[in-house]
Formats: sequence, structure tokens, C-alpha cells
Amino acid sequence: MKRSDPIAVVGAGPAGLCAADTLAQLGYANVTVFEANERVGGKVCSVPTPAGIVEMGAVLASSECDLVLGLARRFDIPYAAYPVPQHYLDEHGRRHDAAGFLASRYDAATIARAIAAYADALARCAALNDSDLSSIDGDLQLPFERYAALHGFAPVAELARGALVGFGYGYYDTVPACYYMKLIGWLLRPDGQGGLRPGEFFMFPQGFQGLWEALARELDVRLGTPVTALRRAADGGVRITAGGVEQAYAAAIVAAPLHTAGSFVALSDAERVLFGQLRSHRYVVSAFAASGLATGEFLFLHENEVAARCGHMNAWANRNPALPMYLGWQLAPRAASAQALTALLADDIARQGGRLERVALRQEWDYFPHVDDTALGQRFFERVAALQGDGQVWYVGGALHFETVEHSARQARALVRRAFDRAAHA
Repeated sequence: MKRSDPIAVVGAGPAGLCAADTLAQLGYANVTVFEANERVGGKVCSVPTPAGIVEMGAVLASSECDLVLGLARRFDIPYAAYPVPQHYLDEHGRRHDAAGFLASRYDAATIARAIAAYADALARCAALNDSDLSSIDGDLQLPFERYAALHGFAPVAELARGALVGFGYGYYDTVPACYYMKLIGWLLRPDGQGGLRPGEFFMFPQGFQGLWEALARELDVRLGTPVTALRRAADGGVRITAGGVEQAYAAAIVAAPLHTAGSFVALSDAERVLFGQLRSHRYVVSAFAASGLATGEFLFLHENEVAARCGHMNAWANRNPALPMYLGWQLAPRAASAQALTALLADDIARQGGRLERVALRQEWDYFPHVDDTALGQRFFERVAALQGDGQVWYVGGALHFETVEHSARQARALVRRAFDRAAHA
């Protein structure tokens, strides 16, 4: 393709915007981003309220988020350390920090062995920080619970379960280890002296979404313009219908979730089979007012981190001790009504001696597209990689890496560089 050829990007979340930005860096001057919604950011959703910015999507950036924090510096978007500590509420109603949680359940020798084994596992999995999941060792296909037990760090895995479940990634007795091992090292780090230290996390005081709005201002982004049809043209390139208008493009990059792509992409048989193997979670974020609860903490509810408690709150946070407003996160059954989820929210609050006053905002996400161990064993990611560029259509986003903002953006940037940087392949 020539640098002047028209290229379409479908979706203005972090993956789509980073794909378009990378194309611009490579000199492509005719790139259009189509977004069905009236805002950019995808699952980064910052809502202004009288009480301040409320993050109804992504909340944090880790110090490992080189791409995200680099964009923040590029656009002078301020970020600051997350202002309150993380605590773990055990099944007996006792609060702990990370070290206290482990000490309440295991003896010192067991903890030391688990941390040493955990450090070894992180070192073995360093390659998982690459931009895709196309090569996965056999035991990383195991459910994370089995993987952690096999490699001797089950106590650390139990501690990490709060964040892994609380952040919407399912239950650690079913999700393959390759997914969790991408994130766990950001949450808990060996300190080199036989202990653990928590990850370093940042927030965006003016709203996480503002970062993506700043990036979008440098691109041609068409908001409120859903792509309703995308098909490969017989004479090369693609035909896209967006906003009711069909146009020809030399190539298309689809940044929509792969398990939804069939709603507008004319998929090949191979794509239909592969994308049909993806599963996702119903993940609910509620901003609520409550009385009688502790403030100034990020709390993981250990008792609710199992499938039998699906629908209950996995975590809640209050980052302003002077204001009894909270964010709560629930992995939810598909059939549960909004009223049922509010009742479970109220029950979890009451168990801590509090009272739910009102739910001010609620946002549901179709979250964490992923495949099971069977699909991994059938080389799912390698088979998808082999389809990239077929008929000038490429795919980016969370389903091809791991659904954090950073991982999704990394995968998009790396894919575009591999596929569109002619100089790199000259």
C-alpha cells in the first residue's frame, strides 16, 4: 500500500486509537477512525459529577503501563499515585494488608517457599509481556489455580485472587493461567528479600478518558458513525458502510471485540469458527452512596471471589475519605436483573455494618473476551495470527492479548508496526 491509500479503523477505544496513531507515525496520511458512540475511549469511561470525576470503566494504570503513561506525558495529562491503600477482607470479616492476609493463613516457611516459587514463575513467564499470546507453554493452558499449585505459589495466587476477580477476569479455577500471569506481576512483586510488595498504581485526576480524547484530537475520528457492514472486495481492498454510506478502503483494522465482529464483518468460515470460541463476562460497575462503611480504601472481598458468589460485590473503593461515595464491581450472572444486583450490593454493604443509600450510576460491560484451555490447545492465537491481513483486514484489541488498557494498546501498536511498516521489512 501507498502512504496515501485510505485505511479505516473500526472502533475508537485504546486499541483503535493506538492503531490509527501508529499508522500516522508510519506516514499514512489517510486514516479514518469510525466510532459508533458519541465519545472515544471504549471501556475507559470517565463521567463528570458534582462529586468529581467517576471512572465507570478502567480506573488505574500500573507503573508497568509504559505505553499509557507515555501517552499521558506526551499530551501533558496529569496522573498521580492512587491515594488509598489496598486491603483484603477475609471470610471472617477481618481486614488485612497483603502481608497480614498471608500471615493469617500460612506459616512463615510456607509463605517464603511460595514467594520464591512465585518469583521463579514470573521469570519463566517474562515472554508473556510481549504483544500477543501466539506462543503459550503447555502448562500455561491450565486453569490458574492448578498452575499455581503445580508451581508451588498457591498462597500468593490466593492473595492475588482479590484483584484478578475484582477487576473482572473471572474465577481462577477456570481461567487459563496465561491470562492471569500477564497481570499478576503488576499486582504483587517479589521484593528481592523474600517478601512481596504491592504494585505501584496511578490515577488520572482529570479523568482517564481525557488521555484518549487528547489522542483522538490528532486523528480523523468520526463519532456517532457505526460501521454496519464490512466486506472484502473482489478487486482488492475492503468496502465499508458507515453512517449509511459505503466507501472503498485499501485496508481495514477492526478494533471491535472479536466475538462481536460478526455483527458487521462478513467473516470467512475460519474466522467464524475461531471467533465463536471466545467467551466474555458480564461486569457491572456501580457508583453508590453508603453510610456506615469505612472510607479511604480499596477493599477486596475474599468471600465473594468464587463462582458460587457470582453477583456479589468483588471489590469496592472509596478514594476520598471525606465523601461516602464508592465504586463497586460485580461479576454478574447473565440473567440477573438490575434490581437483583442492587439487592446483592445492599447485602454486601449490610454485612459490613453499612447501609446502601442509593446507586447513582451504573455501567455494564461485556468484558474480557478470552478462550478456554481447549481452544488454547488447538492453537487459537496462532490460527488467528495466520488470518491477519486476509483480504486486507486486520484485527486488534483485548481478545488478542489481555483486556487491560495497556495490553490492548500494545497489541494494536505492535500489529500495525509488523503489518504496515514497509521500512522495517525492506
